[in-house]
This record gives sequence, structure tokens and C-alpha cells, in this order.
Amino acid sequence: MADMAIPITPRNKKQVSPLRPSISMQNIYGNGYIYNSKIYSEDYQHFSGDILSLEALTGRELTVVGDTPVICHAAAATEPALGLLKKAGLHIPNKLYTYQTDNEYLALLSHLHKNNHTLIFQYPHPNHIVSPDLFWVNPAVLAFLSDKRNIPKLVPAEHVPQRKMMSLKEIIQTKPKLPFVLKTGDGRPTSGGCGVLLVKEEKQLHELGNEFGDLSSLIVEEYIPYDQNVSVHYSVDKHGKISFLGKSEQIVNRNGCFRGSWITIEMEDYMTPIVETGYKIMEKVAEKGYIGVAGFDVLICGEDYYFIDLNIRFNASTCGLFLCKDIYQKYGKKTVRLTNLEWNGEFERLIPIMEKYLLREQFIPLSLLDASYFPVEKKTSKVIGLNIGHSVLEVEKVIKQMERDNLFLRE
Repeated sequence: MADMAIPITPRNKKQVSPLRPSISMQNIYGNGYIYNSKIYSEDYQHFSGDILSLEALTGRELTVVGDTPVICHAAAATEPALGLLKKAGLHIPNKLYTYQTDNEYLALLSHLHKNNHTLIFQYPHPNHIVSPDLFWVNPAVLAFLSDKRNIPKLVPAEHVPQRKMMSLKEIIQTKPKLPFVLKTGDGRPTSGGCGVLLVKEEKQLHELGNEFGDLSSLIVEEYIPYDQNVSVHYSVDKHGKISFLGKSEQIVNRNGCFRGSWITIEMEDYMTPIVETGYKIMEKVAEKGYIGVAGFDVLICGEDYYFIDLNIRFNASTCGLFLCKDIYQKYGKKTVRLTNLEWNGEFERLIPIMEKYLLREQFIPLSLLDASYFPVEKKTSKVIGLNIGHSVLEVEKVIKQMERDNLFLRE
């Protein structure tokens, strides 16, 4: 089998002012690796039924990995989409490895293994499917750090909500005090608030679906009424150096699912103890053998704070944090919102609309997924990017304008 990478040929166009990350994949890992952010298909049930949104994530980090080759879905690597990223002054790796089906993805992994490549996986994959030799970070380490049952082993006890393992049958019988938070406890990764449920009524327990996997092993966690829902972000490089990247304030829908964030690299004084605790957690993560980035979800309640989730991988807000410094310098705008948008029209009509907001210096694209690549009835294309402005109000007005252009926030 020949080299399956798609070479990206630069074109001689008018020079665009570059927008570059403050830290790159080479800074963290060095050279000679391939970046892979795909979630393995057996874990889909822990996430929403929206496979297109999952595949859009495979293109999200294209512009912050330098020249590290990337594995992504072909629908996120179309010529119009990549052309828009370049118009924003973003850098695209010289090689992309693309797939369209899960079988093609597994064939690609097999090809890369046979050719002695090493991959920077963001999610664990089963050993019986993917050889551990293919991983840069030991897959057992990734599995341990992705397992929500292990959070108390990494976070100081005073900053962990009360929790215990129970089966669904035990929960129904013992009737824990409502409300409480239910989390999947079978060891598989969760993301975006999927596999997590705020239980306000007992009837919700009788409606649990496949997204919770093994119902004999669930995490029952104390509900924390919070003032703020934030994430603190870190990286640890191959030399063991830990860096604090910044903060994101999470935006969630009525079901608690992640739908965006406000991003900043500037810290308020009240965040100091939280950042310090997060640094200690990242030290423990690094001691396990992890190299890469992580985001820790924190609920702030008065002077108390609780680390409710550890996302040991590139997070949704990581790209924005990497690009914040250049955004500040290039555009002079310090209000940055990660936005997930949906488009129900033809993909070709989407590009000039996104270019309009780019030229107005109101939006920076990160990933655009063409829904026509998928055999689904509802052709909803996806856009992930950064709305930027001088204030929250300005950014929110632009999002309202986007709605009038039939670009809608993912619900």
C-alpha cells in the first residue's frame, strides 16, 4: 500500500497575516509523530447520536499542530474548508491522512503500524483492535486517565464531590437524595457532558439508554450548586515541563451538554488557588507517564471549588487558548468564544458566508465538516470556530447575525 497521506500543496496567493499558536505539537512531543483525535467507534454510545459532530472534531486541531501530520475525516479536509482556514492566516500541516468509514480508519491504522509510525492518540482504543506499539503515550496510561473512577486518585479529597459506585438497581432501591449527578462508570471516556446526567426525578433512572453502557457500574456523585463552571488547562511536554495554558468558562445546554466556552489566558486573582491545585493534579498526571494537554472541569461555589472531571487530552477550548495571544495582537480583541454552529444548506453556500465573518474580523474558523460525505437523511454541516470581539455583548450580537444567515448554535 502506498503512502495514504494527502499532500497539501501551497498556492501562490496574496500573503495573509499569519495566526499561529503560542505552543505547538512539536513543542510538546517533538517531531516524527502523527496526531489522531478520533474517538473509537465502540465508544460512540457514550456520546450524542450526532456522529457528524464527532467527526468534525477530527479537524479541529489542524491549525495548531504545526507540521505534525493529522488523521481526520475527509469531510473535514475538503479543499473549500482548508482554503478558508488559510485565508484566516492559519497553518495547515503538509500531510493529512483521511478516511470516510470506520473500516477505512482501521485500515489506515493498520497501514501506519506496518510502516512503523507512532501516533499521538487522544482517546484510548482497544488493544485487540489497535496495537499498543502504535501509541506514543502508553495506551494503559490513557485508559487509566480517561477512566472517571480514577478522579479521586488524582485530585485532593477536599476538592472532589462525594461519590460512590453503584448499580442502577441499587440506586433505584436506595433512592439517593435528589438531585444527584450520575456518570458512566465502565471506564470508557466521556466528553461534552454526554454520559453524564443530572438526576432531578426518579423517572429519569428508568429512561437510561445505551449511552451509559454498563448499568451495573455507575458513579453516583453529589450535586454541587455552583456559581461558575470553568475549566483550567495545562500541558506537559516530553521533558516533563508543565505549563498553564489558561481558563475557559463553559457554556452548557439544559441537559448539561457542552456547547461552547468563553476563553482567556488572563487570570483573575480568585482563580489562583484553583490554578495551583490544577498544577498539582497535572503533576500526578505527568507522573503516570502522560505527555500532552489536559483540561480540568471545576465548579466554583463561593470560596469552595470542586474538580468534577479531568479531560486528559486536547479539549474543545485548547485551540482557542493556543491562538489567544496572536488573536490579541492581530485583532486587538480579547473576548474569545468557542462556538459550535450548524448549517442545513449546501456546503458550497456556507463558505462565502463564513468568509464574510472572517473578513469582518468577527470569526476565526477551526473546522468545517461537509455533511454531504455522510449517508444520513439530515444533511447538517458543522462549523467549529472562534467568535471574537471587544466585549461579550459584541460577540453575542454577531452570533445573532449569524442566525439570520441560517447558521445556528448547536443545541
